Order: sequence, then structure tokens, then C-alpha cells
Amino acid sequence: MPHAENRPARVADRPAPRRTAPTAAERARTILQFASSVVADVPGIDLVNRPGIPPLVSCAALPDGALAVLVESPSPLHRVVALSREEEVPAELEAVDVAPVAVPQRIRARAHAHGRLTLLPAGGPDRIEQLFPHRGPAGHALLRLELDHLAVEDLWGADCCIDLGAFAVAAPDPIAGDEACLLQHLAAAHPDQLALLGARALARRTARHAWPGPVGALREVAPVALDRFGLRVRLIGDPQGGPEDTGPSGRLLDARFEFEHPVTVPDELPEAMHRLFAGLRH
Repeated sequence: MPHAENRPARVADRPAPRRTAPTAAERARTILQFASSVVADVPGIDLVNRPGIPPLVSCAALPDGALAVLVESPSPLHRVVALSREEEVPAELEAVDVAPVAVPQRIRARAHAHGRLTLLPAGGPDRIEQLFPHRGPAGHALLRLELDHLAVEDLWGADCCIDLGAFAVAAPDPIAGDEACLLQHLAAAHPDQLALLGARALARRTARHAWPGPVGALREVAPVALDRFGLRVRLIGDPQGGPEDTGPSGRLLDARFEFEHPVTVPDELPEAMHRLFAGLRH
């Protein structure tokens, strides 16, 4: 019998590959919870009796994968659902996520959800405070959207049919609530480090064909997204007026820089960012 140390390791004993990107379900969960704006619509019903966008709402995922939708109590959307009594109301949600730093092509993500609205049982002030701690319960009501379809399109790509079972057990990105302040701080206080990231990005082989023009044409490097896996920056160059011109915004290229280890809580971010920038100097 061969010695134990000479036997090949069982597959179960081998470390799992390190994930470097969120799943589609995690991305959808993050966007729906932290989007810049979310609108709700009931197809075939004029909710506002005038031209314009449908009502703005907030939403949060419930343990069973449905969405809790926070609406203003006097809103037409709440009245429509309340008057339907026990019947479900077909509805749509669209969440839009905008970069908190001024950059060209600022919309980062969209999520679309189709489902059926009802009043959320036990959706009183205490439940509102639990699900939406930053929104006062006064003047608000809770609806429940049972999901039938969920899709997301963001900086990671497009997923048109997210598995609803995976969505039910997914978690939002742990630093999404702090991302806006962190990106704004990076943009305002660390331009030199961002410039280093831009130079490192243009030194990559994959950037030689993606960036049309000399390195000297790089005008600005802006932080555009931050998650538990790493930082995404946007390289902005001056337009040249040639066929490679990207329009009034100039030439654009996004580059990602991964942390050594995924961040699990916001308190781990300073060390992760320090290691990322320290690695640029070697």
C-alpha cells in the first residue's frame, strides 16, 4: 500500500478556486438594494395620470426571495394594490445604478424584475424600520413582489434569466453601503495612486489594442466601482476626432484590480487598498 503522502489528493481535499467576481444573483441583490433609483410600474394602469416616470420606490429582499417594496402610503401604486384585495397585481421594477463619481457613461447597472404585487403581511412600522432603517415609517407602506423573472446588465456583463432560487440565498456585496463615500474619497484625495493604476492598466498586454492611442493621451483615471473582490477604474483620454474616437467624452477603457483576498466587512478595506497600491510599486 502506498504511503499516504504519496497518494494523490482527493478532489474534495483540494482547495476550491478563489472566486474573483460576484455571481449574477449577488449582483442583482446588490443592485436592487443599493440602486440610485428604483421605479415600479403596473402595465396597463396609469399610476400618475400624467406623463412621467412611474413611482420611485425602495426595495429589499425577503428571506424567501421575494422583494419587499416600500411605497408612499398615498401613492397610486399602493392604492391599486390595496384595492385589489386578495388578487395579485402584475408589476415591473427597474433599478438603475449610477456611479457616485462623475465619469463618462455614468450608468453602471440596470436590473429588471417582473412579478406579482400584494400587500406585505404584517407590514407595519416595525417591519418597515427593520427592512428600511434609513427611511422613517411615517407615510409609508410595504408591498410584496413575488418574482417571476429577474435580469441584470452591469459592468460585469448581462444575465437575462437569473435563477430565482440562487437569488433567494444570495447576499448583497458587504461593502455596497459604503462604496459611494469610498469612491468619492479616492477620487478627491488619491489622484496620484489612481494615476499609477492607469499606468499599470495600460502596461497590460490586453490594453494595447483596447486603448487606441499613446499612453500620453490618458487624461484622467477615475474610480468607478468598488466591491469585495477589487477596484474598477475608468481611464479617460482626449478625443482625437479619428475613427477610434469614442465621442465627446473621449477614449474610455475600464480596468479592474483585484484584492489579494476578498473583503468580507468594510473594516478590511483599508488593508486591502494598502496592499493593492503597495503592489504597484514593485
